[in-house]
Amino acid sequence: MNKFKKEVVEVVEVVKSSKELISEAIAKLSPEDLALIYPPITRANFVVRKSWLGRNQVITFVNNKNQKITYNHDEVLKVMLPKLNLMPCWIKREYWSQSTDMPSNVRHLAKVEVVEVSAE
Repeated sequence: MNKFKKEVVEVVEVVKSSKELISEAIAKLSPEDLALIYPPITRANFVVRKSWLGRNQVITFVNNKNQKITYNHDEVLKVMLPKLNLMPCWIKREYWSQSTDMPSNVRHLAKVEVVEVSAE
């Protein structure tokens, strides 16, 4: 009889995609570092992207009521995610935008300023 047991150890190497590696690196950065890498941006409309989650990106746009709206992308996306995860457009593109205004369920997270319209 054989008194020794043979044990097979299987080693599995996990290879991460570049997208996963970048996400992990971004998650380790401080808010100050994130602000240097991703400065505030101005867009033509309201937008959220899954790929921007974790950047702490500040976005500004002017809505159809001439209000300048500034919001933190991460705060807004975290509130919107439960609903977005059910939408076909989000599932397919991981992107959602609205051209006229900010969604009503996240307006409380934004800073709103009235833009003066010049009469020229």
